[in-house]
Amino acid sequence: MPAPSTSTPVETPELAYGAVLAEALPPREYQALMDSTFLNSQRRTAITLVAVGHTLNSAAQTMGVKPTTLTSYLASAANELRCHQRVSLLVHCAYSHPDFPAPTRLGGPAPKLDADEWMVLSAHADGIFFKQLSKAKGFDVNVLTAINHSLLAKLQADSPAHAVRRAWQYGLLPRDDAPAGPSAKAQAR
Repeated sequence: MPAPSTSTPVETPELAYGAVLAEALPPREYQALMDSTFLNSQRRTAITLVAVGHTLNSAAQTMGVKPTTLTSYLASAANELRCHQRVSLLVHCAYSHPDFPAPTRLGGPAPKLDADEWMVLSAHADGIFFKQLSKAKGFDVNVLTAINHSLLAKLQADSPAHAVRRAWQYGLLPRDDAPAGPSAKAQAR
């Protein structure tokens, strides 16, 4: 008869990341992410943590990894999603992919965004930096920053990636087959 094991069970990354996500997400979204086989658990967790408002450093700390490791997870996810690694774009690409669980919709009406706020939200979702947007639209970067602050306040978001998530939750950024609201491309006309 073998002796009983005295070693502590090893926690798998899936279980550890599951606990991290359970604290950050509504139950249905959490379960959908846990059931998903698209991307691996590290990549799904990294994307989700930055989408819910974590900075890269706090997401890395929450996952118990180095910031460079988190950046590697995001780079691998961006490569698999065939998009640039700009975090707000990565969040939008993940939610746009049919195999990545979309965030839980929020109840109540969506905030009303003016044309400038739509422009900035679209830039975040498209991964466009303010310097590029400034050149393309003729806005001073400081003006774009002020518009961004207004956008984040209306969406109750902490970062551009979080604003993209909140816009998805309000139905402002649905999947590619049903665009809502003016886009940066439409405003260029």
